Amino acid sequence: MRLFCFPFIGGSGSFFSGLEPYLWPDIELVKLEYAGHMARRHEAFYRNFDELVFDMYDQMKAGAGQEEPYALLGYSMGAIAAAEVTKLILARKEVTLPAHVFLASHGPCPILVVQEHDADTDEAVKRWTVRFGGLPEKLVNSAAFWRVYLPIYRADYELMMGYDFGRLEYETRIPATVLFSPADIPRKNVEKWRRVFVGGCDILEFEGGHFFLREHEREAADTIKERLTEHDI
Repeated sequence: MRLFCFPFIGGSGSFFSGLEPYLWPDIELVKLEYAGHMARRHEAFYRNFDELVFDMYDQMKAGAGQEEPYALLGYSMGAIAAAEVTKLILARKEVTLPAHVFLASHGPCPILVVQEHDADTDEAVKRWTVRFGGLPEKLVNSAAFWRVYLPIYRADYELMMGYDFGRLEYETRIPATVLFSPADIPRKNVEKWRRVFVGGCDILEFEGGHFFLREHEREAADTIKERLTEHDI
């Protein structure tokens, strides 16, 4: 069983490493990386969300095999990427369907409130990133950190700002589980995933902020294993 993991804005697949001790050896994490990030830092950034989706689909397809069961896990922007890849899987019919889709810290609707006049400023990108949390205090005012990561965050924010959430108006009976913190986003936003995953969509609350997973890796891993076991994987 493989679990393909889609990172958040500015993030890396290493974010999911904390789940591994609780999932291995029953579930193997496949930590996907976006172009321009970490090990792929020398590659050009995506020009639009379609390029990200097709790239993630190709990576997933290459690692999924034809018969082996697999599932998807997307975090924040990665939740949108995972939902889009699911849509592409349904359309192309080249691989078996995922056994389950796990979506965290994002609903099928925008979470950024962007003022048009500051959408392209460095300070706006920094402000959004700090707002979501997850940055150690020592990095918030680090010129060296921002010199490396500001272009990455900017590229990802631009992808999300240009994304049309109307693209998620499809239906599938693939079961889904949504993980979120009500201190981060309203429950009504994540409830909208039920319109997509009509075959069953559980909504689970966790305490914490946008990156609640860091404090709840054991609980999240237990949820993943339980859901996959429920569906006879």
